[in-house]
Amino acid sequence: MDTGHSPSKRQLTSMAKIALTEKEHEICSLLNNVADHIHTTTNQQLTLRIAGGWVRDKLLGLASHDIDIAVDHMSGYTLAHHVTTYMQTHSLATSSVGKINSNPERSKHLETATTKVLGHLVDFVHLRSETYKEDSRIPLVEFGTPEEDARRRDITINALFYNLQTREVEDFTGRGLKDLQEGVVRTPMDAEQTFRDDPLRVLRVLRFASRFGYEIDGETARAMHRVEVRQDLDKKISRERVGVEVEKMAAGERPLLAVQLILRFNLFECVFRAPPRDMWTNDVAVDAAAAESVSRCMLRVLDGALLHAHIPSQYDVTLRDRRALILASYVFPFHAAVAADRKRQAPVALLVVRDGLKLPTNDADTVAAVHTLAPRITEMAALCCAGPVERNTLGHLVRDAGARWVIATLFAAAVELHNGKSADQVVATFSAFMGAVKDAELEDAYKMKHIVNGRDVATLLKCRTGPGIKPVLDRVMDWQLAHPRGTHDECREFIVKEIAPHMPL
Repeated sequence: MDTGHSPSKRQLTSMAKIALTEKEHEICSLLNNVADHIHTTTNQQLTLRIAGGWVRDKLLGLASHDIDIAVDHMSGYTLAHHVTTYMQTHSLATSSVGKINSNPERSKHLETATTKVLGHLVDFVHLRSETYKEDSRIPLVEFGTPEEDARRRDITINALFYNLQTREVEDFTGRGLKDLQEGVVRTPMDAEQTFRDDPLRVLRVLRFASRFGYEIDGETARAMHRVEVRQDLDKKISRERVGVEVEKMAAGERPLLAVQLILRFNLFECVFRAPPRDMWTNDVAVDAAAAESVSRCMLRVLDGALLHAHIPSQYDVTLRDRRALILASYVFPFHAAVAADRKRQAPVALLVVRDGLKLPTNDADTVAAVHTLAPRITEMAALCCAGPVERNTLGHLVRDAGARWVIATLFAAAVELHNGKSADQVVATFSAFMGAVKDAELEDAYKMKHIVNGRDVATLLKCRTGPGIKPVLDRVMDWQLAHPRGTHDECREFIVKEIAPHMPL
């Protein structure tokens, strides 16, 4: 599979050293002082470790701000309170301690406490072991050793620890550093058991493999292909947790590889859960493979800068826009489908994002909007290539699209690439559209206010304000778009001469 990226590899050793920033050094020293204070006052010996992603990223030379402290012989919540008390006695700023409770029914097995340490948000958890009864997938979580804790984590490169006392990296799986060096994603324990314990780990494997461009270990891959694992992911994991992983994939460095892996492991229907077919109001085929093709084309438009020179200078394609366009590409297979939704109809793609992934309504609306607008913009772009287009025709499309008209144009370009058009054809077509909008000074047409408002219209037509005024206001806007230099008085004259005579008495 062509990922477009080679795996990130580093020369690492079992005694790999981590270079702390000044702030990290201060945090580690303070936490060690807290542990020493607890030992002095209670005779309880604690070892504090930074766990997981921070260790991995620091070893890869990446900045990391997610500090998770794992403690033995004490709950993370209790330790967090010890930390805030210690800081208060030393006149340091503190914040309240938050607690995120475990939710075993949703495969979230570990209670987490969070508070600020020297202004930096830090999470606290206890080292844990998990045991399962044969008839239950909900574990008994107990205090554990670092070896037990490491084995219960999702993948080996996330199971590394940084010991605050010794200032050394600890690899209790015996594979984490080697896998990090060789670019391999694997589970610390038996892969199938790991996924049955917490099925979300399947998506985390995909996310980290795509994030770093790493290979998935053979045993891990075979377990991910098992039907039972997919069923557990579909049934046991909340849609919110699935949505978090998909959102991170879409915002990651290799979103194309992410969707390729989802398709490779036959997870498309499970990840992008659509309403039941009996709720659909049209019968359309869903080609999951289109998600990969459109994503590839979308990245050609975004990263290849095919149309960047033609984007209006006042518009920036933000990281949020980019993520939304990738999401729209992921769910493109549903672009023509419609389903019943709360006594009305809605695009299935919107429902997948809103309900299937539990992402914000604005994300769902953006996805639905670019899907709907893309064919309209493509049609308009073809007209612009053929010759001049009336200003009000262009203006109405920009107004209908609103602030999303630019990203909808980029998405339309990606869909045309997907449909087989060449890059030169796509650039020629959509640059003509963007150029026409610019030449007509319609880039911000969606912000235009009516030059004659509803109250004035009602006065001129001797009628009441209300919904009945809207068709008149639509004609007012049409006149404005056709007459960019038109004045208030000229518009009033248009209303009196062209509209008033046709109003019912």
